[in-house]
Amino acid sequence: MSARPETKDLLKIIRELHHINEYTVLLERILHEARIFVRADAGTLYLRDKDKLYFNYIENDTLFQDGKSEDKFAYTDKSIPLDKTSLAGFVAVTGQPLLIDDVYALPKSLDFTFNPEFDKQTNYHTQSQLVIPLIGNNQKTLGAIQLINAQYGGKTVPFSAMDKVHISFLADHAVLALEKASMAREMVMRMVAIAELRDPYETGNHARRVGEYALVLYDRFAESRGVSLAERNQKKEAFWAAAILHDVGKAGVAGDILAKDGHYNEKEKLLMYQHTVYGARLFPDTESLWDRIAREVVLNHHERWDGSGYPGKIKDIRTDPIKFGRGKRGKEIPLSARIVAIADVYDALTSDRSYKEAWTPQASLHFLKSKSGKLFDPELVGIFLNMDDTLNAIKRNYSK
Repeated sequence: MSARPETKDLLKIIRELHHINEYTVLLERILHEARIFVRADAGTLYLRDKDKLYFNYIENDTLFQDGKSEDKFAYTDKSIPLDKTSLAGFVAVTGQPLLIDDVYALPKSLDFTFNPEFDKQTNYHTQSQLVIPLIGNNQKTLGAIQLINAQYGGKTVPFSAMDKVHISFLADHAVLALEKASMAREMVMRMVAIAELRDPYETGNHARRVGEYALVLYDRFAESRGVSLAERNQKKEAFWAAAILHDVGKAGVAGDILAKDGHYNEKEKLLMYQHTVYGARLFPDTESLWDRIAREVVLNHHERWDGSGYPGKIKDIRTDPIKFGRGKRGKEIPLSARIVAIADVYDALTSDRSYKEAWTPQASLHFLKSKSGKLFDPELVGIFLNMDDTLNAIKRNYSK
């Protein structure tokens, strides 16, 4: 067993958290780093929404040994009341951390109790817990971090008083990073809202779902290729934002074109196709990873594996009038755009439109499979087809 992490390791983690700009990625990273630092077997990050605490992220090395992405979505539509009856609720309401050696030996005189239902359903055995509040600058509770079953020498042991000090310190800085990331997320969603004003089919939930589908698909693909966790985390930030903004260029297309049900004449098609170029022009050709991936996605997410997509090869996207070129084929299309193409089409198929009813998830996946190697990257489709539990959870979470 390696030596217990030191304070200098915690400071390094905090510095890294402050460099993460994407809210979703940051939440996941906060829980993961807190859990690893105190050697917890499992953990949950709760976020407050009105009078409830929602299970936002869950990690469990015993139950989820392969680290599948759907684990983090498995319970995100579940919640507990924001009151003192549960461990996390007590911490969120009072702002007081809890350090518990054995949840099954809690005195009955306490305000809170441990709910063993999860243990019964999964054959897991919860023992030690460390629960820390997430409190914003305005002293409003944002949520809580619940760490479960500290490990040492292959056994479950109590968390220490120093663990409580370290994770409380981490939580304070995590809140600062979250508040900064929240501002960045709000700016991204305002750009989506601009497109939404023009396009009746471009909704905030559609954009969020496409972002989550794309983020998980990239992570699965990158992990299968042996991409390091550090690189995956860095690119997941950019992938999420780029996928969210994939149709931002529709703000530049005439409203009467956007309002049509998709049955365009040839002239209307060309006008609609221009949204890819309009959107790409918003992101400068810089060294910024965010700008590069956003430009790739916005410009190329309608390209198709067999070359039948648009806008095709364009020498200079800033030149008017826009002249569409030969469609990009195969891996001429950037990976980011190939991923978002699948996520975008899947969400369009599974969503109601004025001119069609939503397809079932099964029918939509069957369509993607039938177009594998024609419209879509076959390797990515293969991975996407095995994400059905995750896809269903994301759909539930962003259809409210």
